[in-house]
Amino acid sequence: MSYKLLKFVILSRFSKQLLGVMLVLMVYALFVSFETGSSSGIYYYYGPAFLAFFMILPIMSGGIAVLKSDRDFLFTLPLKRTDLAFSLFVVQLLSFGLILIYVLAYSFSSLRSVLILALVDFISLTLVITSLGPITYSLKTPIRVLLAAVLAAWSLSVFLGFPFSPAAIYSGHAVYAVISSVALACVTVPLAFRSLSRVDLDLMKTFTRFSSGQVKHVRRFSGMSPNSAILAENFFVVEISGRMNSMGGGGSYRSGRFKLYKGVIVTAVLAALYYYAFGFKLSLPLHSQEIALFILSIYSIILVMFFTMGILGNERLWLGFMTRSPIKYLRAILVAKSLSMAVLLSPLAIASFLLAVHGNEQALNFGLLLLVVIPSLMIIVVYISAFLNPFQIKEDLMMPGQLNLKQMISLLPALPAWVLVAFSFGVLEAGFVTLALIVTILTAVIIGAVAVALLYNKSLGMRLIDRLVEAGFV
Repeated sequence: MSYKLLKFVILSRFSKQLLGVMLVLMVYALFVSFETGSSSGIYYYYGPAFLAFFMILPIMSGGIAVLKSDRDFLFTLPLKRTDLAFSLFVVQLLSFGLILIYVLAYSFSSLRSVLILALVDFISLTLVITSLGPITYSLKTPIRVLLAAVLAAWSLSVFLGFPFSPAAIYSGHAVYAVISSVALACVTVPLAFRSLSRVDLDLMKTFTRFSSGQVKHVRRFSGMSPNSAILAENFFVVEISGRMNSMGGGGSYRSGRFKLYKGVIVTAVLAALYYYAFGFKLSLPLHSQEIALFILSIYSIILVMFFTMGILGNERLWLGFMTRSPIKYLRAILVAKSLSMAVLLSPLAIASFLLAVHGNEQALNFGLLLLVVIPSLMIIVVYISAFLNPFQIKEDLMMPGQLNLKQMISLLPALPAWVLVAFSFGVLEAGFVTLALIVTILTAVIIGAVAVALLYNKSLGMRLIDRLVEAGFV
């Protein structure tokens, strides 16, 4: 019974093609990890930085892999709660836990001297990241933000010399890292099973809490022109969204909004800290600034996905597209969102350009990435997602359907940007500063031109709108 239940739960949430691709990626990551030679210290920064990101991801970007139909079918069956919890835990592992292996398995090459301890550490961390979603999905947002911040800070504490951290495996404290990760797994895994064994009751409590919330601020658009209303809604308000497993329209959905000026204040503070840390050349190991900027560039491209997930998913066609020409409405939304992102990141971009003036070539690349590439990528990602995997948010916390291979294609626009960032970083490390600058400028120009071409292609815009209607947008 448990095997049949496990098979049913997995196949009802993942297509067979997607499972096959995930298996290939797993085998490839493990194979390459033992074949590549160790790096010159990049993993000291790469490992903790990405571990911190994957501690935050399951807490902030979604919940659990539960379908809407589960309430009417799966949860009503006379199943053992332990079997149900185990099956859902395996799905969580496939959704979140394995991503850690895809990304960090490459660092095994630098951990061969402590390989057994590294394997124990990675297995424990995989279980921890798998467990964080079921533990936190029903918590209130402030508590989830606090927990995510604490776990991320704990992962990054290795940079301050703290040995009892799950990421301390990269700073030479393998035993302390294993103790930390195993202890964390011993706490989180039982809590996750406890949550998954009563998931039906917890979901109903969560739905009740969300549905009974009151509107804090009433927003009025009377007296505004159409463009002014769109600008007020989409430029001055920034939305960040996340979905279960972050792979498109397959999972439960979380979103948060904040005023643009508040976000600019935060990025201005971060820009000041960033300029101080890099401009005054604090005592850090060799090439640490270049490596840190490279990791920040990768992070920034990943964040594009979180700022684009809800742009069309939260639109109501009967309301927005009926107020004016659908093409103009779509264009106005995307331009407003793109400009809003550019303004939000402008303090960091300005700090980068100031660092470039003082001789930090990699900072110039980072500044162009923030000011041009990321706002343009948002438009490209929205178009590709709308054509290949359109979905409309109709209910939070529930997966609207099966996760499939098409949803991974929404990540494709980020891949060229990642490759070009890595290439530029490698060229700079080799001493070819002019070539790196040319590559960065060409990347910004090409991606910006593609975004503008998409916006002003009327036939493509109409096809996109037709695709949304065909996908059931209302």
